[in-house]
Amino acid sequence: MRICVVCHEASLTGAPRIGFDIAAFFAERHDTTLLVKRNGPLIDFPRYARLREGYRSLETSHLVSDLTYRERVERAMTIMEELRPDVLYVNSVASGEWCEAGARAGALVALHTHEMRDSLPGLLSSVCTPRVLRWADVLIGASRQAIEDIEDLTTTSVYHHLDLGIFLDVETVLERSTAAVPPGVNARGEPLADGDGRARHVVGMCGLAQPRKGADIFFDVATRLPGQDFLWIGPWRPPETEDNGPTLERFERLALPNFYVTGLVDNPYAYLRQLDAFVLTSREDPNPLVVAEALLLGKRAIAFTNTGASAGTLARLGYAVTGSPDAERVVGLLPKVLGDGDGGWRGGLASAARREFDGMEKMRQLEDELERLAAVRGEMTLARPSERGV
Repeated sequence: MRICVVCHEASLTGAPRIGFDIAAFFAERHDTTLLVKRNGPLIDFPRYARLREGYRSLETSHLVSDLTYRERVERAMTIMEELRPDVLYVNSVASGEWCEAGARAGALVALHTHEMRDSLPGLLSSVCTPRVLRWADVLIGASRQAIEDIEDLTTTSVYHHLDLGIFLDVETVLERSTAAVPPGVNARGEPLADGDGRARHVVGMCGLAQPRKGADIFFDVATRLPGQDFLWIGPWRPPETEDNGPTLERFERLALPNFYVTGLVDNPYAYLRQLDAFVLTSREDPNPLVVAEALLLGKRAIAFTNTGASAGTLARLGYAVTGSPDAERVVGLLPKVLGDGDGGWRGGLASAARREFDGMEKMRQLEDELERLAAVRGEMTLARPSERGV
């Protein structure tokens, strides 16, 4: 098959990484082109070397361009006419204009939705269109909830569904987690003690420091639990992040001895291995790969059910807390989690997580479904709404 994968950006966050992993898997078996609407560092990772030859950065994202929806569709149509893919894989509602372009070009359109109810209205009204599902042949979800949310908000159903969930390149995570990395550093310039010389538990969170990721919540927990060490794995200061102003100011002013940051890193897995517990403080995070990565490394993991795709996973393998993230509830729960022994149900956590998140199995499932639909498409015209192709 000729496959075109479209990602809304090439950042180090979950949804783009999923899109790049999917494109890399397809590239081993099919004629695959990867397009991104906003460039970023992800394409430079060695694991994506196969994708670089046909990689294109379009710079048409609403974050960097003032193109209208119709203008983005027309530009996408020009590229579709050039590439003529059998399958167009649109990895995010934020790239929803490509669904219309793909349908008009005659491709099988697969839309992978990572977004959830809180973020969808803005995307549907200003970035793409509430009609986005009318152009999709198959709807793929980061979770069952993500599928239900977009169908409910658009009052449109797609006949073919695939709940792909969270998946990982398990071998890469395990291999890279053993690498030596520089320690996190607190506001006083002091490094976090290594495992051999550490007498305190280390609690971590990973991501770009901003309100959406709950950087303020994580920092608040650290101020209230001085007996534990806290490690933020990821960008914390400008120019790596511009959205952490008030929390960065408190970090520098309070200079907590127990709060450490790594800054931008290309190997978060080695830092995850250092943790005793992981707390997902994101206010919305529909595809939190880092939760799966922490579980794969045998770490206790906490997340809130309102966060997104982690809820079902944590109900089975970790600690799922009802409602939205807040510091008070983390402070109340964390000592109990850290005191939980490693026996019983936690004894096989890493192996259970490996079975749960095996990316190769899920990729084969996705490939089988797209090949099946493409074959059906070659024999008969799939049922489509009357608006399609207009």
